[in-house]
Amino acid sequence: MTDLRWQVTEVTHRRVIVYGASDQGRVDYQILKRLSCKIEAFVDDTPGMQSPVPGIPICEGIRGIEAFLKTSCMADLGFVVAIGNPYGHIRRKLHGLLKGIGLFPGSFSDPTALICSTAEYGAGLQTMAAAIVNSYVRMGEQCLVNTRALVEHDCVLESGVEIGPGAVLCGRVHVMEDSWIGANATVRPRVSIGANSIVGAGAVVVSDIPDNAVAVGVPARVIRENNRK
Repeated sequence: MTDLRWQVTEVTHRRVIVYGASDQGRVDYQILKRLSCKIEAFVDDTPGMQSPVPGIPICEGIRGIEAFLKTSCMADLGFVVAIGNPYGHIRRKLHGLLKGIGLFPGSFSDPTALICSTAEYGAGLQTMAAAIVNSYVRMGEQCLVNTRALVEHDCVLESGVEIGPGAVLCGRVHVMEDSWIGANATVRPRVSIGANSIVGAGAVVVSDIPDNAVAVGVPARVIRENNRK
């Protein structure tokens, strides 16, 4: 019997280009393959980068994609931006560039992940193995919820946010644009994390974190400005 509490993240495009040929690209490849997607090509900005999967071509940057597309059918061709944080702003930038050349942003979830039927998400969501996204969560574009992360009820994740492996966001947490919650961090209910901020691995956040901050420890304290942009 189907459990109607949980929704299925529909893979809308079975032919996919994966932007990012390093660690996140290899992880995404395994999930997409399990979801019966065909990876047409990898893309990476690193000159001379080798494809992580023998037999699948690799392109260098946007120009490489444009050259590849001249010899490939663009109809129903999706893309996944396989770049982890602290680069949410890069994911969002590439999202716009790839849409601009006629590709379609895809969302996907590992088959073991659970997303509540009342949750809402923007294009480009990636949900890794055993992650849980609970009731009435709202997520923007290009969010990444990592392995065994828990996003509790009524949380808001703005575009470009990444939740690290094993991290826990209690109810009604608000994580603003391009921020990164590190592995095994815990954020107490109703706390806000500012834009372009980083919460360190294992931190326990009990009060609001401002924009452009790096916070670590138990309880978490801001130790420096985050000027990665």
